[in-house]
Amino acid sequence: MNFHDPVDREIKQLLNAKRKDLIIPDTIQLAMENALSSISEQKVKKKYPHKKWRWAAAALALFFILGAVSIYSVPTFGEMIRSLFAKDSPDIGLLRAQELGLVHNPHIKVKDKGYTLVIDEAVADPTRVTMALQLFDKKGKHDRHKLLLGDLNNITIKDANGKALDTMYDMGYTNDFYYMVAFFNEPLETDKITIEGNIGTLGNKNEPSIEGDWNFSFDIDMREANQQTKIEELSGSYTTPHGMTVTLKRLTRMVQGVRFELETELNDAAMARSPGGLWEKQMLSFHFETIENEEIHSVNPRKMGYMDSLMATDHTVIEEGKIRWSYIFKYLPEHEPYRFILDGYTVAETDDSRISFRPSELIEPKSFQILTDHVEVVGTSLEESQNRDGTYETAVSFYGEMDNEIRNEEWKAFDSAGKQYDVSKRGASSLEDALVDNWREGFISMGDRNMQQPYEYRISRLDHIPDELIMVRQVVDKWYKDPDWSVLLK
Repeated sequence: MNFHDPVDREIKQLLNAKRKDLIIPDTIQLAMENALSSISEQKVKKKYPHKKWRWAAAALALFFILGAVSIYSVPTFGEMIRSLFAKDSPDIGLLRAQELGLVHNPHIKVKDKGYTLVIDEAVADPTRVTMALQLFDKKGKHDRHKLLLGDLNNITIKDANGKALDTMYDMGYTNDFYYMVAFFNEPLETDKITIEGNIGTLGNKNEPSIEGDWNFSFDIDMREANQQTKIEELSGSYTTPHGMTVTLKRLTRMVQGVRFELETELNDAAMARSPGGLWEKQMLSFHFETIENEEIHSVNPRKMGYMDSLMATDHTVIEEGKIRWSYIFKYLPEHEPYRFILDGYTVAETDDSRISFRPSELIEPKSFQILTDHVEVVGTSLEESQNRDGTYETAVSFYGEMDNEIRNEEWKAFDSAGKQYDVSKRGASSLEDALVDNWREGFISMGDRNMQQPYEYRISRLDHIPDELIMVRQVVDKWYKDPDWSVLLK
C-alpha cells in the first residue's frame, strides 16, 4: 500500500477506525497487510478505475479482519449479564443497570510485551462496581490465568476527592473475562469515581513473570446512578424471649442492590450474660419470602439448599448494648409485598462447661454433654507446634455435634497441676440434619466420621500429655432459635 497516495490514506483511516477496538492477532494483521500490498496495479483490469479497485481491496481486507477476529471473539459483558440472569441466583442488579443504560465503555486498550489489556464494560452505583477485564496474547487469545491481583498488581477505586475507597478483586465465575468486583458496606456518596489499575507483572506461580506496563485509569460519572437511589423507612419491633429487641429501620434501593438496615439491643439480663465486649459478638439469622411462602433470600440459615444473594454486610456499635446492622442484597421485590422473618440469632456468652478425662485411660471414645452440645473425645497425642518453632503441643482429637455456633467460642485447658493453657481449634465442620423447609434446625458437625478425620483442640505450650486434662469452655456462642416474628413489607 502506498500511504503517500491520498486514496490509500483514506483506506488506512477506514481500516484503523474499524479495527481500533478489536484485538487482531499479529499473524492476522500481518497477513492482511501482505494481502493488500500484493495487489498489483498492473494486474488490475483497465476497466476498473484506480479508486474502485483500491476500495474493493479495502472492503476485502475489512471482511478478512472481521471474519478472522470472530474466531477469537469472546462473549461480551452484556451477554454475561443475561447469562447471570438466567441462572438459579439471578443478578437482577446487573440486568437493571444494563436496562438503564448504565453499562459504561471506558475504551481501555493497553498493549505491552505482546499482551493487550482491554476493558470495554464497567458498571458502578453506590452499592458496587463491576468490570469486565480481558487480557489477550499475541495470537488474540484471552488468557484467564495470567493476571494475579495482590501485592504486585491492584485495581483501586477512588472518589471525586481522590480518596481510596476499595480495591477490586476477581470474582471468577466465568472464563471469558476477569470478573472484577468491589462491594461497599456503606453506599457511596460521590458524583464521580476513578478506577485506577496498576498492572506491572503478568504470570502465575508456575511460569516466569513478564514485566511491563498495563496501567490504566478512567472515570465513571455517578450522578445518574445516584438519582436512581430510593429510601424507604421501615417500621416494626420485636423483643425475643431472651432479651434481644430487633427494630427494622430502613430500605435503600440502588441500581445494583438493596440495602436493608435494622438495629438490635440487648436488655440488662442479656447483657449480664455477655460482659465486657462479648455482647458485640452477635450474628442474625433471617430470611425473606413472598406472600405465597416462597423463599427470596436467606441470611445465616440452618437450612439445606437456601437462596443467597447477600453481597455485603456490616454492623456498627451505636451505644452500649445496641448495634446497627446493614445487609446489601442483589435485589428485593419492589412492586409486590413480601415478608421479613426472624429465624434466630447468636450472642457470645460466658460459660463454664468442662471436659475432664485421664488421657492414659482413654481406651475408647468418651462422650460429654455440655449445655446442648455433644463432644466425643477419641484420643490425645503430641504434635509439632502449629507455630513451626520446633516445639510440641498436645492435640485432643474429638467429634462434635454442636447445637450452638462455634465461631466465637473460647476454650482454656488445665493440666494436673492446675496450670492454664491457650486452646485453638483445627479441622473441618459441616451442617448436618438440616431440612429443605426449615431455617432453624440442624447441628454443626465437627470432624468427619466417614473419613475418620476428627477435629482437634490444640493446646499450645503443653509439650507433654498430663495425667489429667481439663478443658473449660469459657465462652459459648449461644444459638437462640426461639424468635417468633415476621413483618409484611409492602
